[in-house]
Amino acid sequence: NVRVLDGRVCKSAFSYAAGLATVRRTAEADVVRLRKYEIPIKRVARNLCLDPALIAAIISQESRVGLLLDNGWDQGRQKYGLMQLGRQQHVPFGVWDSEEHINQCSTILVLAINEVRARHPTWTWDQQLR
Repeated sequence: NVRVLDGRVCKSAFSYAAGLATVRRTAEADVVRLRKYEIPIKRVARNLCLDPALIAAIISQESRVGLLLDNGWDQGRQKYGLMQLGRQQHVPFGVWDSEEHINQCSTILVLAINEVRARHPTWTWDQQLR
């Protein structure tokens, strides 16, 4: 995996397998805090035909289930909520950890996935999701 940084080419230390292992460890550490949101996550997932594990994984990775947030905001006050909605692109609905907010962010996710699927219909589901 090669990335360009400041005009220089460097080898990335990130690999898909190593990244997946890191995500798994983070999610395992966050599982206790995720239980608080189990019902809203499952309800949103059912309504949008998403895997609840996908929503939970995003919540874990984006905000560590709220652990990294200050009253719902990231440190730079640019992103809001458990799933870290960018305030330049969207006006947040609901309280940062509400079902309404999880639904808003998950709906945006579904729309984005559908756009990728429309542009790349021959890609596998895994490729489209990434």
